[in-house]
Amino acid sequence: MANTIKVLCSTEFLWGVELSEAVKLLNKLGCEGLVISTEPPYYLPSTIHRSSLSSLKSTLEVLSTIVAVRSPEADVNLFSYNPYISEASAKSIEEASKLARIIDADFVIIRPSYRPFNSNPIIAAKKLQMISSRVGRGQYMAFELLGDNSSDIADNLMDDPRMGVIYLHEMSSPKLLSHRKLVGLSIYVEEEKPPRKVIPGLRSEMPYILVYPRRRHLYNTDELRRIIIKAKNWRDSLI
Repeated sequence: MANTIKVLCSTEFLWGVELSEAVKLLNKLGCEGLVISTEPPYYLPSTIHRSSLSSLKSTLEVLSTIVAVRSPEADVNLFSYNPYISEASAKSIEEASKLARIIDADFVIIRPSYRPFNSNPIIAAKKLQMISSRVGRGQYMAFELLGDNSSDIADNLMDDPRMGVIYLHEMSSPKLLSHRKLVGLSIYVEEEKPPRKVIPGLRSEMPYILVYPRRRHLYNTDELRRIIIKAKNWRDSLI
């Protein structure tokens, strides 16, 4: 199984660096794919200069690697009962989706909320299907789902080939690990220690491990190399 799971690294390891330069370095250091951050203040798509987007697209075409664009995590709550907050969150997700189209990314990763949604999972699933319809046809989306009822939310998503779910290590329901819609597993790593081993039950067909820094900042090359090796060793331990 381990050889089929690709390790994708977030550009948040190079916080504040021009995206085209960040993806070059991550690819050079051994990442098997890339997660492009759209987190403000540096990477909100509407604030990125056109020349920077052009450079990013050209770089990715040369690298020819797996690319995901991740919608912002901070201050996002698509499940909010306040319609103004919910709508603003949807717009930030749409921005990320637009960037994915511009750079021809393979898929979009969406964190619908910064905290678990503990109410009716059917309502949450309908919210996710709504955002799917807003971003347009043909774009694949994977939802990072938090909380004890994350598996129930996934159960209530329609069987749409454009939608998958991602397990957040130690933050999602264990049942999500064996869910038929599972396409990825997100982990947050630190320089000082490897991530804890995942609990049993991981679906063998899952294709991606998504690696994020516990703290966003500018890591040096040696730190990044060690982190990538740790992530790959952790991936290999899942056999």
